[in-house]
Amino acid sequence: MIEPDALRAADLRRRQAMIDGDADALAPLLASALVWTHSSGKQDGKESFLDKIAANAADYHELEVSDDVVACFGDIAIHRGNLTGRVSVDGREKALRNRFLSVWQGSGSTLQLLAWQSTGF
Repeated sequence: MIEPDALRAADLRRRQAMIDGDADALAPLLASALVWTHSSGKQDGKESFLDKIAANAADYHELEVSDDVVACFGDIAIHRGNLTGRVSVDGREKALRNRFLSVWQGSGSTLQLLAWQSTGF
């Protein structure tokens, strides 16, 4: 059973690894079947997403979650809320103001992100 606090802790580690550009720290938090849908509509799987993090293709400066809700269903959980932050892509800084929906799987402290989708607002 996934506990909301454990999921929030895993998500915080995910965001910090992205800010740090640390693909090695991020990898265990992502399921092999990951589908990452960017706010632009483009999609990445686990390997392509990790490659982008390692190459610093998107340089995340800040990622903050607010107004989030976690709904747990055994070893699956849905996490939704607001994400704000800053990212530089191709040398241009962009402010992030998104709503997100993510799906996690696992139990205890072993949680992995299965799906992410965000939409600007």
